[in-house]
Amino acid sequence: MTHAKTLFPICGQAIRLPEHLVGEAIRLAGEHGAPDEPDVERDLRCYLQIHDSRHHFALVLDLAGAATGALWTRWAEADSPGALEILPDCSYADPESREPCSEFANHPGAHTHQLTAAPVESS
Repeated sequence: MTHAKTLFPICGQAIRLPEHLVGEAIRLAGEHGAPDEPDVERDLRCYLQIHDSRHHFALVLDLAGAATGALWTRWAEADSPGALEILPDCSYADPESREPCSEFANHPGAHTHQLTAAPVESS
């Protein structure tokens, strides 16, 4: 007998990265390689599990190299992103598929392989 995997819905809050943070992302990522401006995510979405926190997080740019982490931004409900920070990658991997989590270390909620963008039907 197989068991259906329980999936949790993502937050999905969307926002646009302010243009001044695009240059900041390239500057911060420079020590990890030379990212191109098109590599910087501008249309951001919070992919964390639905949460009660007012703060949302979004990946802005993966950094080149092993164990370098990624550039993330966060914003509150009524604000736009104001800063970037380098956060280490979550080290969790799905035990069955070995798919690594795409979030940052110590993120709240479920890991990416446990999430769905589709609405979860209530029973």
